[in-house]
Amino acid sequence: MVDLAETLNYTETAENLFTTQGNISKQILTLEKELDVTIFVRAHRKIVLTPEGKLVLTYAQKITRDYAKLTIQLSDLKTINDSTIELHTIPTMPNYQSFTLITQFLQKYPKVQLQLQEEESYNLLTSLKAGKCEMIFARTFQFDEPNLERIVMEDDDFVAVLPKNHPYAQSKKLDLAKLKDERFLILGNSTNLYTPVLELCKNAGFKPQIAYEGTRVDLIMRMVQNQMGISLMMGKTAQNYDQQKFSFVPLTSNITNKLCFIRIKGEHSKANNLFWKYVQDNIRSIGG
Repeated sequence: MVDLAETLNYTETAENLFTTQGNISKQILTLEKELDVTIFVRAHRKIVLTPEGKLVLTYAQKITRDYAKLTIQLSDLKTINDSTIELHTIPTMPNYQSFTLITQFLQKYPKVQLQLQEEESYNLLTSLKAGKCEMIFARTFQFDEPNLERIVMEDDDFVAVLPKNHPYAQSKKLDLAKLKDERFLILGNSTNLYTPVLELCKNAGFKPQIAYEGTRVDLIMRMVQNQMGISLMMGKTAQNYDQQKFSFVPLTSNITNKLCFIRIKGEHSKANNLFWKYVQDNIRSIGG
């Protein structure tokens, strides 16, 4: 119910909770029958909370918070040596210095288990809020989450990824407007980079001709190498590819994003707090 009250969309909530729309509807109907109230009503093809629903939501949110605290306290009954931290991360995390810090942490505390799970960018915050992980490593362009806390590790900027023989391949900096007639090969919406790329192009005064969008950086780089188009990529991701085959040209106008560790504010397991403090104390040592 809490997620549905936020999305006001059965399909979106079903996707967030990895179930079906029918299951969500069934659970809501069961709850309404048990409480003998109507929680949601449909109005103009949308759903809205009833006054009774808003009251139920207040208690449901408290129950959710209390349950999260319960699980944390139960976890704290175990020793740090037996603790596991579940961290969900963007697939490109190894390209960033934060990965080095994780390695150093595990070397210092070898009995702490850190479970890393890759997840597409658009779903990381949802997973964290739903309690599917304790912490995330995510890319943020804007951060307005009063219930979350973060440690900013490093910044990253977009670069133009061009074939070596491209007319602008030797440029020190590039006005994106000069690429308005190019075929763009870009990461799709699920990577959280689709909208910023469109915004960059809009700010440069044109709508890009998108020849391909997907989720695999390596495939896009191969397509650029084969001169099927050009791309806009995060600089620290692009630099891991052979600079003999590509040119990575900084842009005169950019959108900076921040790579962060993020967790929900409040109580956490001892292992979680141990890692959080380690990150805070050692962030400068990795040049973040």
